[in-house]
Amino acid sequence: MAKSSVKAGKGRAGIAPSATSARRRGEEAPSPPPTRKGARSRENLKAAALRALEKKGYRSLRLTDIAREANVNISLVYHYFHDKAHLVFEALRDLVDTGKVLSEESERPTEPFEALLHANRRFAEFYRDHPGLMRAIVHFDEEHPEFHALYRDANRKWMHRIAHNILKRCPDAGLTEGEAITVAYAVGGMADKFLFELYVERIPDLVQEFDTIDKTARFLSVLWYRALYLKNPTADQFKGFEKLAALRLPS
Repeated sequence: MAKSSVKAGKGRAGIAPSATSARRRGEEAPSPPPTRKGARSRENLKAAALRALEKKGYRSLRLTDIAREANVNISLVYHYFHDKAHLVFEALRDLVDTGKVLSEESERPTEPFEALLHANRRFAEFYRDHPGLMRAIVHFDEEHPEFHALYRDANRKWMHRIAHNILKRCPDAGLTEGEAITVAYAVGGMADKFLFELYVERIPDLVQEFDTIDKTARFLSVLWYRALYLKNPTADQFKGFEKLAALRLPS
């Protein structure tokens, strides 16, 4: 998930979840669970936190909501986590690592347009299925500097990966690494903002036009492909967006 729709918090005091931060508050950070049962309990609480975030959002979420979602006593939550921020941080840590998620897929297309379509479909599915969670990520990012730094770093790695592919596919362009990275941020931000407006904000003009995941992913992929490679994908790859093939200024 790209970072463009998230605003960095300014002057807000975050509730830091790390052991170092806990020591700054004069507390002992809960130790990692030493048993398999403990590890399962911790993962169960993190999964419950994500479900509760989807339903309640971050700002109105309480630890009792998470305990209820996990069907456990609130004391078990405090056994593994200091507070709401600590638990939410741990739950969101892996979720925001987009590159890690996609790189773990064994079968990914390599043809340029199909690779774009595959990634955009994954992003669109996540935004569609988790609009409440996406909004919660924005709010948590605004309020907690440690998560903001983590999220920014994960996004930076993803943008560098896109830039690497741009340089690999377009060696004759002569772009520097820095120039390729700026292009990656521009096209990545376009897709992220569009998905946020469509699935989280539910802008009526967009909702009316995009009723399937394939349509959303294909539209973004056509625009991205044309912007990057200054050419059209094949006629078969347009599938419903053939008019975009003629989108150019009259000569």
